[in-house]
Amino acid sequence: MEHRFTRQDLYDRVWSKPMSHLVVELGTTTGNLSTLLRRADIPTPSSGHWMRKEFGKPVEQPPLPPAPSGCVEPLVLDTEKPSVKRKLKYFKTDTAAVSVGTQQAPVSPAEDPVQATPKRRPTQPTTMTREELYGGVWKTPMSRLAEDYGISGNGLAKICDREDIPYPPRGYWAKHAVGKAPKQTPLPKSSSTHSITIRPTPLPPPPIELPLEVKLQVEKARASESAIAVPERLLRPHAVIASWLTEHEQKKRRARSERDPWRRNLYDPGDFSETDHRKHRILDVLFKAIERHGGKVKQGERGVLFAEVLGEKVEFQVREKQKQERRALTDNEKRFRSPGDNGWKKELVPTGWLVFEIKTWQWPSGLPRQWLESEKQPMEGMLPDILATFVAAGPLLVQQRKDREAAERERQLADQRRYEEQRRRKRDANRWRRFRELAQDWHELAAVRDFLAALRSMNVTPTAEIDGRSVEEWIVWAEEWLQRADPTAGGIGSLFEQVAEITDWTYRDLPSGR
Repeated sequence: MEHRFTRQDLYDRVWSKPMSHLVVELGTTTGNLSTLLRRADIPTPSSGHWMRKEFGKPVEQPPLPPAPSGCVEPLVLDTEKPSVKRKLKYFKTDTAAVSVGTQQAPVSPAEDPVQATPKRRPTQPTTMTREELYGGVWKTPMSRLAEDYGISGNGLAKICDREDIPYPPRGYWAKHAVGKAPKQTPLPKSSSTHSITIRPTPLPPPPIELPLEVKLQVEKARASESAIAVPERLLRPHAVIASWLTEHEQKKRRARSERDPWRRNLYDPGDFSETDHRKHRILDVLFKAIERHGGKVKQGERGVLFAEVLGEKVEFQVREKQKQERRALTDNEKRFRSPGDNGWKKELVPTGWLVFEIKTWQWPSGLPRQWLESEKQPMEGMLPDILATFVAAGPLLVQQRKDREAAERERQLADQRRYEEQRRRKRDANRWRRFRELAQDWHELAAVRDFLAALRSMNVTPTAEIDGRSVEEWIVWAEEWLQRADPTAGGIGSLFEQVAEITDWTYRDLPSGR
């Protein structure tokens, strides 16, 4: 189904009722309608507009600015195929106003620059000077300019604040469209000369594709528990819930037994609130549903709740959402109030809404981690989705654990290979050191041989005795030592056998790898 509007007609509709009501009426999504309004440069009510109007407070409605270049009427909102990303088309016509349902032939993308292929989101950083960024923010609205850099308008505003670059205030472009824009703020001087690099925000990871067998398990669990009924009273509570109730009653009995009023107030846990009773009933139903599908819910140390699914531990938490509110100071607080202090104090107050959170750190990406109830979606209606998430998480957590174990084994093997390589290099270096020592010994023994040959050639009386030995016996003694010290005496095989006996522990003073 296609809805066609003139800019004026769509402008009147947007300012006649809240966007959420208009989206339901047209059968589209907020994103599609917002994109059409942004491209057609149609101003929309600011946050809180309808609440101020309901309470009779003054509201401001900017006039419809002139149509941007390339925007032609009618504006068409296609709602037939929600799965298709691009549903907004522009058609050329000479008719000033076209009613909803009027048939009009679209122009080709080549003829219509607005309908042409949408601009691709940048993936590489963009570098510019302060002057270039200053000129850009005063020529193009921040939200549109930020799309060219792959970031949000708020992110671009923070960059401008950091670099001391002024940008148009709120409402500037609406006034600019009618020729009443305020004067452009000049760019202040800066001692910094560095360029500005804007890196696009990484896109969130795509949702994981569940294996077929996991999908079947999830569908089976969702079908069998499609309407989990939460009873009005807690009957035969789960063991974990029963332990909470027992512990609470024990604390109350201990408080009643105290005679000291101060200690009685200290130990008294108070009565369960209505939200506590409701949380107990909801968790009791959820715990039993998880255990019907093979899981086991337990309470660990320090009250941490977890469910064992296929042997994997999934920690979770259920709490009441709180919000900050201002309250007037008490008389005692006013006594210690300093001049200039606020006349109020912020404190957290319960809202009555429950929040279910998965606390496990290594949670499969793509699976939801949090469920926050609201007026339209109470926690009771979310229980089938929470149960299906636990069922889907079991096989995925098992596979993640196996992947981690395989990666750990590979790391250990890599460490072992690295260690063995270090030992091999150390052993090889030690053997080379031993080989050089043998070479040095052989070189020194060559001088000893020459020395002995010189002694033999001398004219000495052979029968002369020195310390009970003749000169001839002393020469034989030196030759024996020379023979024993010669590394080549046993042949080349014997020499390399000595080298091969060296290990990586033979020399302790040699650093590894040298």
